[in-house]
Amino acid sequence: MSTTLQTFDTLGDVDPSIILNEIDIGSGDKHLFLQDGYKHLFDAPYLNGLFDKYKMYNSRVMVLHPKECYSWHRDITPRVHFPLITNSKCLFILGDNAKIMPVGSAYWVDTRQLHTALNGNKRDFLRYHIVGMTDLE
Repeated sequence: MSTTLQTFDTLGDVDPSIILNEIDIGSGDKHLFLQDGYKHLFDAPYLNGLFDKYKMYNSRVMVLHPKECYSWHRDITPRVHFPLITNSKCLFILGDNAKIMPVGSAYWVDTRQLHTALNGNKRDFLRYHIVGMTDLE
């Protein structure tokens, strides 16, 4: 019997401190690409192991600045999220549901549905997530 993943299902633990020691996420100026397809772009054993475990590809670090959000959109595949730096004022909105994704887990999200993300902080807080396409269903 197979299980079907539901949006915001946690897939397992993720240690952001190890990831932040393996890669330099930058200063928030732009997204940092971590994979080209399935090819890992950095020597980051822990992070690359997570990509392989969760069948991720085209993964990147995504940053949201204070009072910033993405446009409403749909993706062609589900995504896996690893929150690295976030707080309770950073929300992921899927349809009519808003979710806070705490640091420490991998989350499967069916981003084929209409969604956005926002950083509701007034100042001086950058939200960082690693986001990758996935073959997990």
